[in-house]
Order: sequence, then structure tokens, then C-alpha cells
Amino acid sequence: MKCIREACVEGYEQAKKAEKLGADRIELCDNLSQGGTTPSYGTIQYASEHLYTDINVIIRPRSGHFVYSEAEFQIMKKDVKACKDLGVNGVVFGMLTKESEIDYKRTKELIAEARPLSITFHMAFDEIHDKYKAIDILTELGADRILTKGGKGSALQNLHMIRELIIYASDRIIILPGGGIHEGNADWIMKETKATELHGTKIVGDLSD
Repeated sequence: MKCIREACVEGYEQAKKAEKLGADRIELCDNLSQGGTTPSYGTIQYASEHLYTDINVIIRPRSGHFVYSEAEFQIMKKDVKACKDLGVNGVVFGMLTKESEIDYKRTKELIAEARPLSITFHMAFDEIHDKYKAIDILTELGADRILTKGGKGSALQNLHMIRELIIYASDRIIILPGGGIHEGNADWIMKETKATELHGTKIVGDLSD
């Protein structure tokens, strides 16, 4: 079975290289050393005009925690609208409450703003204690996939949990493993977890200069 390989990239040049190396989808970011933040409008526009591969754009106004102020939330909404206007494939975001649970109201609002784009809830998911409840909520809200390491550490340290999450999610929502996954171990991880999509900065090879 074909496994979709999503390359997490910093900027256009890495995206172009990932496409050339055979990535099935691009997660377009800036500042990967800080966990990834929203790239510039110009970067998103240029990538959408010059790449053939599906592009999902991270919507994260800053590094750090995932509890956002009202101003930050409004910025995220504007970035989502810009992505929709530019015709990218999808957006990637995650919002939590101070109690490390899904920010239900804002997540619902941002998903509504983003449609018909594809929706990925990112690794903010890994800070949530009850991951099964979170899967139920994100399914109800209409998210398409959840990017997760399965817990603390890397995906390689949480393969059993990732497999359990995939079984629980069934065909309701896609569980997208990421974190330490690269070209050399992707096939093994797919076999161990039964994942249908994988994510990584080196999922199709080294993208550094």
C-alpha cells in the first residue's frame, strides 16, 4: 500500500528540493529550529505558483506554547484566509487551553475559516493527556489528520502508542506520525504502525544545503 510522505521544509528552496526527491506533500514552514512558524505571504505565494506538489502551510504566529492571545488568534485567522486565497492544499495548526486541552471554540472557528482546505492538527496534540478524547473531538470538528509523535520523545519511542491511536481513529481521521522519521526508517515505521502517511524533515532525504 502506498504511504504518503510529507516533507516538513523551511522555505521555498527546501520545498523545491523535497518535490524533486519525490515528496507526496509539503508542510511549508519557517523557523524549524523553533518548531516551525508561519512562512511569509511571499513564500507561500511563490511556492504555490512554482510547485506541483500539494502544500500544507503551518499556521503558527510564534514559537513556544500553544495557548494564544486574542491578537494571535486573529493573526492566525488572517493567515488561514491568505492560504485559502492562494489556493494551497491545506493548513496545519493546533490550539490548546491553559489546561492542555483542545481549544474547542477557536479550533472550530479556524476550521470553518479554512474550509475547503485540508486540516491538520499539529503536535500540540502531544501535550494533551487524554489523546483518545482529543481524537473524538477533532473528528467531530472535521479535522482531516493529526500530526503526532505519540507522546514525549520521538515517534520511534512511541510506536506502540501510535499504533493504538491509529486503531482507535480507524477511518474517522488520519493519524500522521512524525518526529525522528526519515528516509531510512520510514518503511519500517509504516509496517510497525500501519500508518498510511508519514511526516519528517528527512522523509525523502537530506534537504539541507
